[in-house]
Amino acid sequence: MTDKIASYIGLAQRAGSVLYGEDIIVENKSKAKLVIIDLSAPKKYAERLKRRLGDRCKIVEIEGLASALHRAGVNAVGIVNDDLANAISALVR
Repeated sequence: MTDKIASYIGLAQRAGSVLYGEDIIVENKSKAKLVIIDLSAPKKYAERLKRRLGDRCKIVEIEGLASALHRAGVNAVGIVNDDLANAISALVR
């Protein structure tokens, strides 16, 4: 993960635009513009989350999500802010 992506995730956290964890992301899938899954997450977890979300939002996988969030054990987050979601997805391409 680049420092730029980590800084955008930090901005999203400070803005209150982050959904943490599978259940909360799925409950608010209409709000989530981008879902980020950590590459170190178990494959079954990532596949289940992708299946539960369907085509509702864009999903990207990056390495080092927990360190960017400064939270241990977080395997996925949803970004609800349009501008931050677009900026992060543009950097991941």
